Amino acid sequence: MDYRYVAMLGLLVACAACSQQPEGKTAAGAPPAPLSTSAPALATSAGTASGLTYLYDLMQRPDFSTAFAALYGGDQLPAWASQGGVATPAQQVSVNGRTQLLATACKPHDCPSERILILYDENTHAMSGLFARRKANALNDADSNDPANDDLLWLGSPDEASKALLRRKLYSPN
Repeated sequence: MDYRYVAMLGLLVACAACSQQPEGKTAAGAPPAPLSTSAPALATSAGTASGLTYLYDLMQRPDFSTAFAALYGGDQLPAWASQGGVATPAQQVSVNGRTQLLATACKPHDCPSERILILYDENTHAMSGLFARRKANALNDADSNDPANDDLLWLGSPDEASKALLRRKLYSPN
C-alpha cells in the first residue's frame, strides 16, 4: 500500500474527529497541541464529566473570567481565546513556591498558528499569560517549538519565574 495513501487517510480521520469536537474540548482527551505537562491534571467537580478542567470550564467561573477580562493585553487576543479554544486539561504548577493553575489552549482547527497559556492564582486571583501567534512569514509547516517562528504577547505582568515557566511550557512541553 502506498504510504501517501495511509498518511492522507490518517489526516482525514484526524480532521473529521477534530471537526466533531466542540470548541474548548479535545477528542478522547488527546491534547491538540504540544502543551502537556508532567504535573497531574487538575480534577474538580466543576469540570467536565471526566473530572478534568479545561480553559472553557475556567472561563465559566466568575473569579477566572473577571480576572481574564481585566488582563493587560487581553484586548489584543482573538475571540477564540475567551471562549476556551481547543484546550488541554488545566494543570497545577508551582511558581515561586505558589501553586497556580496553568491553562493552555490553541486556535480551533489551526493549533500551530495561535496558542495561549494562562497562569492563575486561585487565592489572589492574579493572572498572567503568554499568547503566541505564528509570524506571517513563517511557513505553514514551520516548527511550533521554535520561538523564531512566533510573535509573543505577554499578558498581565508576569515575573521572570512565570515568564520562564510559560516559555518552557510553550516551547518544551515535556
